[in-house]
Amino acid sequence: MREVAVLVYDQFCNFEFSVALEMLAMAGKPITVFAKSLEPVKSEEGLSVVADKTIDELQIEEYDALLLTGAADIREAIEDEHVLEFIKAFDRDDVIIGAISIAPILLLRAGMLKGKRFMAGVNKEDLIEEGFSWDDMKFMVGWDENLRNPVADGFIREPFL
Repeated sequence: MREVAVLVYDQFCNFEFSVALEMLAMAGKPITVFAKSLEPVKSEEGLSVVADKTIDELQIEEYDALLLTGAADIREAIEDEHVLEFIKAFDRDDVIIGAISIAPILLLRAGMLKGKRFMAGVNKEDLIEEGFSWDDMKFMVGWDENLRNPVADGFIREPFL
């Protein structure tokens, strides 16, 4: 059975991390936690997590999914080319990517959301201030719009579990 790669970065959201991991554990789905180094990574709540592997140790064929959580401040991860290259390795048809809260912005920065509808836990205007363009935001769905017209496949597919 292939595993789920979970990427942690400074200020990751432990609440999103722990709930997602609980669901994966209940389904018997193995995980590997990745980070830039094996030094402890602090969540936004102050919890320290030590990764199982560094992002340089990725063997993509061992994984069928990537999990990205939100963060109190995701700027450092968004601006890190090394982190973005790790994420881009999962841009394959045989991989499911779960991006929670603001984490879809990592996919956007990595160029993986071109022409795809997405939702993120941040306002478009805030992203424009951070250097994203209105063209980048073209397919971003707002909260109200998502309630009326949900993003397709915005859920975990049954065969995955």
